[in-house]
Amino acid sequence: MSGRNTMKQASSSGKSKNKNKNKRSKAVGYERYIYKVMKEVNPKLEISLRSMVILNHFMQDMAEKIVETSKSLLRYSGRRTLTSMDMHRAVKMELPGQLAKHAMAEGAKAVIRFSTH
Repeated sequence: MSGRNTMKQASSSGKSKNKNKNKRSKAVGYERYIYKVMKEVNPKLEISLRSMVILNHFMQDMAEKIVETSKSLLRYSGRRTLTSMDMHRAVKMELPGQLAKHAMAEGAKAVIRFSTH
């Protein structure tokens, strides 16, 4: 009897893995971008693996917070389409003062570069 239970457990766990695999989104890694910006600021700087992991988690958390804020703004307005103004508002709400201004300026430059190419 115990052999049957293990077979059921093994087969059912395989099915749940496939279901979870389809539902899971890939984690975004910002390591490449952190490294590029760091080298642009000062080419002689180095960063430890642990520091890179911490910065990557920080970037993922900030991106997630901005997405959640933009979702709640959409719910509040009753619309279903996310606009650039919604993203501007979400960034302003999540990032403090000067950091928000710089982020919005860089975002505007990126949109202009994207739309011209």
